[in-house]
Amino acid sequence: MKRVWMGRKGVSPVIATILMVAITVVLAAVLYVMVSGYMTGTGLTPISGALTYNTGISNPNGGNATFDLALSNPSNPALSDISVKVLDPNGNISSDISYNWTHFASDSAHIKGGDRLSITRAGGASLLKYEVVISVNPYSGAISGKVPS
Repeated sequence: MKRVWMGRKGVSPVIATILMVAITVVLAAVLYVMVSGYMTGTGLTPISGALTYNTGISNPNGGNATFDLALSNPSNPALSDISVKVLDPNGNISSDISYNWTHFASDSAHIKGGDRLSITRAGGASLLKYEVVISVNPYSGAISGKVPS
């Protein structure tokens, strides 16, 4: 029996080069598509501002702490878009805290830089080393302020 494939030559060098280049281009395109998903952000604008502990009117040993708000982005969000979390010294969300906004720069339905946030712990328990974290929907990130020890 005669072997037919033994007499054939391989693919021509020109065709082999074209195939290698085509495979390389396809692999590079696939890799780019896979990696580009990791390079895009959330698409949300980051919140920018500061929450400053007010030592003059706070009494953390008596369960009261006050923070002054400096907010530049967004400049005047609605209270319904604001999330306030108070974290204990271990980083857990505290459930025995109430808070209140004093509106110096905005109306009662919004907050703005210059407004003040007061937090109170039930029973007047200490707030030393507690942290307040504020986030605004639909912005990314948060601003925070800490009660010093």
